[in-house]
Amino acid sequence: MSLLKGRGVIIALDLDDAVSIRRLVSTTSDLDAVTGYKVGFIAALTHGLKKTVDLVRSVSDKPIIYDHQKGMTDIPDLGSWYAKILRRSGVDAAIGFPHSGRDTLVKWVEALRDEGIVPIIGGDMTHEGFLRSGGGYVCDDSPQRIYEDASALGVKHYVLPGSKIERALLYADMISKRIRDPVFLLPGIRNEKDAENIASHFLPSYRYVHIIVGRAVILSEDPASAVEKIASHMR
Repeated sequence: MSLLKGRGVIIALDLDDAVSIRRLVSTTSDLDAVTGYKVGFIAALTHGLKKTVDLVRSVSDKPIIYDHQKGMTDIPDLGSWYAKILRRSGVDAAIGFPHSGRDTLVKWVEALRDEGIVPIIGGDMTHEGFLRSGGGYVCDDSPQRIYEDASALGVKHYVLPGSKIERALLYADMISKRIRDPVFLLPGIRNEKDAENIASHFLPSYRYVHIIVGRAVILSEDPASAVEKIASHMR
C-alpha cells in the first residue's frame, strides 16, 4: 500500500483546541505543498480520535496520519484492536515505533493492512538521549534492526529523524536497497534552515520525501506563508 507521493509538508496538528485545528487545516489544505496531516495524542485524547478525524475531514480531503506516540510498543495480539479502532476512526495511515519486538511489528503491520490502513514505521527519534550511547535506554542498533525487519515485510513508508541527518541518511540508504521507491517522513523541522538541510541531503537521491512540521507552522502568525517558505526548499 502506498499513500504519499512526491515531496511536501505534513502538518502535525499538535493542538488541543478544535477551533484552532479547524482554522489551521482550512487555511493550509489548499496548498499543493501540504501532503497530509498528522494527528497525535493531544487532539485525540482531548476530543477523541474519530471526532478529530471528522473535524479535519470537514475541511480537507488530504491524508490523515495517526501517531500514537509511540504505537507498536505493546503486545502483538493487541494489534488487531488497534487497527480496528483506527479504521473506525477514519485515518488513512498510522505511525508505529515497534520497540517491543519483531513479533509486535509483524502482527501490527498485518493488522493495519487487513483494515486498509497504511503502516508507517519509525525506529529512531529526533531528540538526544534516546539511544544508549546518548544516555537513553534503547540499544544503538535497535532502529537499524527495526527498519530492516520492516523492509522485509514490504513496508514502504518510514519515519526518519530529521534532526539527526547522518543517521537518517544511513537508514535511508539501507531501506532504499531493500524497497523500491520508499517514502520518507522526517520530523524535527524547526525552521527553514532545517528544511533546507534535509532537502540538500535527501532530494538528490530520493523521490518521495515529506517533512513533518508542527510548531514552526502552528506558532506562525501566517501558517500558510510559513508552510510555503518551508516547502520552497522541497521543490
